[in-house]
Amino acid sequence: MENTEPSPFWGWTDIVIALGAMLPAVLVSGGAVFLVYWLVGVKPVSKDIAMPSQLLFYGLWVLLLWGAFRWRHGKPLFAGLGFGLPENYWRFLVYGPALTVFVGVAGSVLKAKEVKMPLIDELLADPVQRVLFFVFAVTFGPVCEELFFRGLVLPVAVRSLGKVAALVLTSVPFALIHGPQYSWSWQHLLLLTVAGLVFGVLRLQSGTAAATLTHCTYNLAMFGGFFLNGRNN
Repeated sequence: MENTEPSPFWGWTDIVIALGAMLPAVLVSGGAVFLVYWLVGVKPVSKDIAMPSQLLFYGLWVLLLWGAFRWRHGKPLFAGLGFGLPENYWRFLVYGPALTVFVGVAGSVLKAKEVKMPLIDELLADPVQRVLFFVFAVTFGPVCEELFFRGLVLPVAVRSLGKVAALVLTSVPFALIHGPQYSWSWQHLLLLTVAGLVFGVLRLQSGTAAATLTHCTYNLAMFGGFFLNGRNN
C-alpha cells in the first residue's frame, strides 16, 4: 500500500541523527577497505576503493539508522519513511528514463558542456568495477538518497515549512552533493535540482518507493548513456 503521509514520529532530531551517523559510517567503511588492501599487500588507487567503500558506507549508514530509529521510536524504518509499494508501480519504472530524456534535451537547450569524469571513465573501463558501479548507481545510491532526502527530510520539512519550501529545501542540497562530480556546472546543478523536484513531487503524491523507483531507473538510463558514450570514444 502507498504511504504518502509524513510519519508523526520523525522530526528534525532524527535528521540530525541521520547526518551524524554518516561520520562513523565513513570512518569504518574507508578504514575497512584500506585495511583489506593493506593485509593483502596491495596499494590501492582511486578506482579500487571508490565503489567498495561507498557500498559499505551506505550499508553501515542504513544499519545505524535502523538501530537508532528502532531505539528512539520502536517503529520500522522503511515503512515509517513511506516505502510502501505504490499502486501501478510499473509506471514509475517508465518515469525514470523519460526524465533522463527530458534532462538530456534540457541540457542541450541550456548548452550544458560535457563534463569529463575521469574516475567514472576508469570504473567503466574495468569489468569488475563496472559491475560494482552499476549496482551502486541503480540500487544503493538512489535508495539511500531517497531514504534521506525524500523519505525523511521532505515530510518533516513539509510539516514545518509547507510543500513548496520543503521541495526546494530537499532538491537544492540533493543537487549540490553531486556538484564535484559535475565540476559545479550550473546547468547540470539546475537540471539535478529539477530532477530532485520531480522525485519530491512523486514522493508526496505516491510515497517514497515511487520516488525511489523513478530515481533508480533514471540512474539506469544515465548509466546506459555513460556506457554507450564510453564505447563510442
